[in-house]
Amino acid sequence: MSFRLLHFSDPHFGAFNPQLSREAVEIAREIAPDMTFVSGDFSMRGRKFEFVLAKEWLSRLPQPMLSCPGNHDVPGLNHIVDRFFSPFRRYRKYISEIEEPTAKLGTVGAICTANSSTPFGLHLDWSRGFLSPIQLHAMNEFFSGLPADQLRIFGIHHPLLGSGTKERALVSPMPLVKKSLVSANVDLVLTGHFHQSRIGLFPEEKADPEKQGHQVIVSQAPSICSTRLKGEPNGFHLLTLDHNRIEIELWRWSLERFLPERSRIFEKENGLWKSVSPSA
Repeated sequence: MSFRLLHFSDPHFGAFNPQLSREAVEIAREIAPDMTFVSGDFSMRGRKFEFVLAKEWLSRLPQPMLSCPGNHDVPGLNHIVDRFFSPFRRYRKYISEIEEPTAKLGTVGAICTANSSTPFGLHLDWSRGFLSPIQLHAMNEFFSGLPADQLRIFGIHHPLLGSGTKERALVSPMPLVKKSLVSANVDLVLTGHFHQSRIGLFPEEKADPEKQGHQVIVSQAPSICSTRLKGEPNGFHLLTLDHNRIEIELWRWSLERFLPERSRIFEKENGLWKSVSPSA
């Protein structure tokens, strides 16, 4: 029996379109997924009123609901003490007490998440994502107990697939992330951050498919209702999950409602995922 997962990302309350936030709830209720996942950036500046708006919005989405923090979910430099000493306090208070939740997806598989956002770092761009060896080991340990035929799904905020000149914004350290995803036999990664839809395989397809090893399916969802658009309309992904088949459908805002635009289908052959539909 298949499992339907609704993937929202980057609502950015504080810089959001109220109409789209309402319509997102309505379409989510119409779809009635088995689970809703939101991959971070609930707020714009980590301010209290933004999290209050996000909490009210989340309360109206179909349950069960799972989430992870984004880089905008920490206070700005105007709240310097919180940023350095309690960066996710408001996230835990208003969104989820658990920063890195896990869940079973019926009989299809399981999902675990990680907080890829860092409130500060040695580099100038503190919006960049990072996963520690401890987090990646925890992911591996979580999936090690699953039966071989069940899907392993990993949720983070920062992306795996590049978009234009934004290669530097990919989650790091990339070599360790890549090795860990392969060793844990992860099937699917859910991300956001770019406000642009990407559906594909990671590492990306090589010229000779016969030489391609284990690849992970990636669902990088666009922003659901932020006004900070990056060259494309707001939207979301709807995933239909089966043990050997995953369909990811892109929905976009068009005129006065969200509508399905196109989908991409992946099937597992000899233990490896292959795309059986055009890229999206």
